[in-house]
Amino acid sequence: MTDSTQWTSDRGDGEDSCPVFYDPEPDCYCMNLTSQNVPKAVQFCLRDFRQCPIYQRYLRLKYT
Repeated sequence: MTDSTQWTSDRGDGEDSCPVFYDPEPDCYCMNLTSQNVPKAVQFCLRDFRQCPIYQRYLRLKYT
């Protein structure tokens, strides 16, 4: 991930896809598209990233 990525808990601008979708971390679901991860990638990367356990972990690491 590049340093220009801004992690936020709630951007409030109506964005539905994950803010790091185009520059994902190695453990992001979209980086490992197996049959088990495809539903997670659709749910978390494209729809509800604020509920993603990977995104939440990075938020905690970034702001603690």
